[in-house]
Amino acid sequence: MAGLNAAVILGPGALADMGASLRRDGPETCIIAVTSDTRFQAALNATVHLSVENAGLHAAPFDPATVARALTDAAARLGSDVVIAVDMAWGLETPAASANFDVWGGLCSDLADQGLRIVSLYDWQLLIGDQILAALRGHQHFLAATGLHDNPFWLPSAYLATASLREQVSFLLARTVPDWGAMVLAPGADDQAAVGANPGWLPISDLRPMRGLGQRWKIRCFGRLRVYTSASDQIVWQVPGGAPRKTKALFAYLLTRGERGASAEHMAELLWPDDGDETAKRARLHHTIAMLRKALGGKSFVERRGEYYHLCAPPGSWIDTQAFEQFCRRAKTLERDGQYDAAFALLQAAERLYSGDLFEDLLPEYVENDTEDWCLSQRAWLRDMVLKVHRDMAVMLRKRGNFRDAIKQCRRALALDPTCEIAHEEAMRNFHAQGRKDAIARQYRQFTDALKVLGGDPAQSAVRTVYRDLVSKY
Repeated sequence: MAGLNAAVILGPGALADMGASLRRDGPETCIIAVTSDTRFQAALNATVHLSVENAGLHAAPFDPATVARALTDAAARLGSDVVIAVDMAWGLETPAASANFDVWGGLCSDLADQGLRIVSLYDWQLLIGDQILAALRGHQHFLAATGLHDNPFWLPSAYLATASLREQVSFLLARTVPDWGAMVLAPGADDQAAVGANPGWLPISDLRPMRGLGQRWKIRCFGRLRVYTSASDQIVWQVPGGAPRKTKALFAYLLTRGERGASAEHMAELLWPDDGDETAKRARLHHTIAMLRKALGGKSFVERRGEYYHLCAPPGSWIDTQAFEQFCRRAKTLERDGQYDAAFALLQAAERLYSGDLFEDLLPEYVENDTEDWCLSQRAWLRDMVLKVHRDMAVMLRKRGNFRDAIKQCRRALALDPTCEIAHEEAMRNFHAQGRKDAIARQYRQFTDALKVLGGDPAQSAVRTVYRDLVSKY
């Protein structure tokens, strides 16, 4: 039986109708449900349940070969007429999964080439922008109640590894408008295209799924700064002859500067603020840039343009802060629309990504710079976002009557900031819902004690108003 790499975009209530669509070749078709959600398995009337963990989708490091082996073995045990239905919510459940979500389509294409039938089910409510793009470019077909539909954004394997962007676009245009078929360029036909014609105003785009790209980085900025170049390999900042703490700080600084880049003057001031010898500072900077290039694996990753230097991450690189912000914003939209379960799932995904403050392992002298606030304001903003994540999750849990887990969320926020007003307020509301007047008073004392340590005045806080309102109801 021919292989299949198809995607399903699930709207509200659509899961209930998917069992019949997956058995379009007959009722004898066996369905393997790969999911963490037993409701997903039941809705599909699946023959076999394969947990996300046993499929290798939650492994860290993520290993596509392990996942492929698990799915192939599961299908082999059932025979030939098998459809593997994958609940794509696995991409929300661990930081490693989130970072590797966009390689899934390429893995499905490989399995389909081997004869497996893989159907990936995406919940439209939960998808953030990057994941929508991954779904569009990763699957050859879309499956709906009306049958299989060709995906106009998908590229065949011949166009993945070596075809130029113009060759890829020619193929997609001809698929969209058959009249333009004569314009199709075969892979390699564009080899003589002019080099250097791009003015460089925008980075060169690419339509290939992640499988077709070379090295890409997975950058973890929360907590300890880590840059992964493969499933298990990290960039090592300790380079012979270099100073690893300065090298790492320089990488972080260039990363936050983005397309603007950073001048040699600013970088030198960041790393040697107390050295008045400008010539010596420039020499040290050039040496540190050389060490950074060596750590990253090549000169091309740090590009010089006049007096400015730019960090050039490989195409398709992933960064946790961007995914974190998308999860938070999408959750807020879903919450406004009353989609609380979906919003909660995205808040959980955001919580998992936040493994510590932004660049928390950089030395204070590099982040508390007198001339430029390049880190601390962003660090404070992201911390404020995660405090709201914990508070919002606590509110949703309280409304479900799950007071125990709601209090845990408040405590996680207070572990980050003992004076966090929204966490103290929500904790007191939970205690009030349980009829625990003594616990409300104890929570308020914890707030006042923490605030006084910092020289604050509890009488000027909104927490005091909430406290008085709650205790007045007894």
